[in-house]
Amino acid sequence: MLDSATRFPDAIHLEIGQPDFPTPSHIIEAAVRAARHEYTGYTANAGMMALREAVTVKLARENALHVSPENVIITVGAMEAVFAAMTVLLDPGDEILLPNPGYGNFAMAAGILHSVGRTYPTLAAEDFAPDFDALEALVGPRTKAMLINSPSNPTGAVYSEAVLQRCLAFCQRHDLYLISDETYDRLVFEGEHVSPAQWDTEGRVISIFTTSKTYSMTGWRVGYAVASHEIIAAMTKIQEPLVSCVNTVAQHAAVAALLGPQDCVEAMRSHYRRRRDLAVNEARAGELDVSYPHGAFYMLVDIADQPHDALTFSQGLLEAEHVAVGPGCSFGSLCDHYVRLSLCAGDAELGEGIRRLARYLDRVRSRPRMARAS
Repeated sequence: MLDSATRFPDAIHLEIGQPDFPTPSHIIEAAVRAARHEYTGYTANAGMMALREAVTVKLARENALHVSPENVIITVGAMEAVFAAMTVLLDPGDEILLPNPGYGNFAMAAGILHSVGRTYPTLAAEDFAPDFDALEALVGPRTKAMLINSPSNPTGAVYSEAVLQRCLAFCQRHDLYLISDETYDRLVFEGEHVSPAQWDTEGRVISIFTTSKTYSMTGWRVGYAVASHEIIAAMTKIQEPLVSCVNTVAQHAAVAALLGPQDCVEAMRSHYRRRRDLAVNEARAGELDVSYPHGAFYMLVDIADQPHDALTFSQGLLEAEHVAVGPGCSFGSLCDHYVRLSLCAGDAELGEGIRRLARYLDRVRSRPRMARAS
């Protein structure tokens, strides 16, 4: 939708999950110092030791994970970490269990590796927790891993300790690896984020994080994965032909992000929490049926009571009201009667975009119903 929206200079952008805050100044200053001191050559494939050590400090501080730098690899954002983990775990034809709704790039990565992404349903009535009965039926002889994403893109769900422990127990029972995408770990509005690796005694959890959303560093491309020595060693071998290493200047910036002042994180989280509340209130005023996100910065709007599939609806909304949203079909079959809103817009734009969406939905509800794509 982003490309389509460029045709409308006045479009309200609620489709892209990119923080609208600047990268904090102390992080930028660290990058400038690194460049001026000519720290611009290659680093080790797994990343600078200083950054891997900084990651261990952050993990102990925020995630109750106590690991050594040898358990850490620095990656080009979280998605490269997911891809490298899948490359280590999956042979062609192997299967990985992926959430539905879920981030579309997970299935794309599995497809590139000629493996099979089998989607498991999550239950909207239970805050989009996995349907464990359905999961049991999906496991086969070639199933090697399960992937979870909490806080979730696109649902905003934050899994409880009980749910995460069930996920880990499920993987233990079926001898699966658990890839835990924790991209939004610092953006939780109620309660606390929990990392399932804290209960892992068998080396089967691969935890994935990034600086992108926490510190508004999406373009810097610095993520990291935490796993057993064996898994990290294998991912490091894959790193060489993929990217060699992460940008050195960006790695220096990430050290400053993880070890520097953290008040910027709380400030951004407070803004997102306020926007979540604003968006929910505007949606309810417009009689929209919406999810109530407890983390990340997305909200789902249910558009089932109208004649179009999610993509057609989103295209029509853009044409008629100049509002760009994420069509739910991008996030799995169980999301086709939703559109995803990003809270990465100013208060005025967010409120106006939701009001226009409500107006357009009222208008199309009276039109004849079209057959939905299967």
